[in-house]
Amino acid sequence: PTSTAAGLGALIQRNLHPPSAPSKTLIRFLDRIASSYGAPILDAPCGFGRNALPLANKGFNVIAVDKNLVRLNSLQKSISEKTHAVGKVFPICADLAKGRLPFGPRSFSAILCIHYPLQNILADFDDRLMDGGHLFIETFGGHGGNYLELPKADEVRQALKGYKFLLYNERPVGPI
Repeated sequence: PTSTAAGLGALIQRNLHPPSAPSKTLIRFLDRIASSYGAPILDAPCGFGRNALPLANKGFNVIAVDKNLVRLNSLQKSISEKTHAVGKVFPICADLAKGRLPFGPRSFSAILCIHYPLQNILADFDDRLMDGGHLFIETFGGHGGNYLELPKADEVRQALKGYKFLLYNERPVGPI
């Protein structure tokens, strides 16, 4: 299976489950991310909830934002099927590419942005993150022509100069 939106749509149509395992890197840094917990965690875009649901199971409240109603409906169904979660997931439909996020300044103790071209929303994330909070960014791998949507070399680091990086790893992608 691919990680493209079209590929996920095809998985749903064939009644297969979309990828459900949370980000391995997120799980590796979860204790660090949780150390600033005091307000909800923003998962944007959340997709089918592969990261939001495990966080809720660990007791965190998660605001899960995505523009795709099919994904949000699937997430809502998963939420209603889970009765043992300690935290809650609140799905919200919003398009990250259009305008600002519908939340006030310093609303989140952590923000997750996984597999999304985030260059245009970094300032919005920075405004929504509480002082001392954690911003977790994981871009998608460069496959085919999608490398054109990835941040340029060192672009994320430069945009977040005031942040302390716990891990920063980038590799070249695209045509050689």
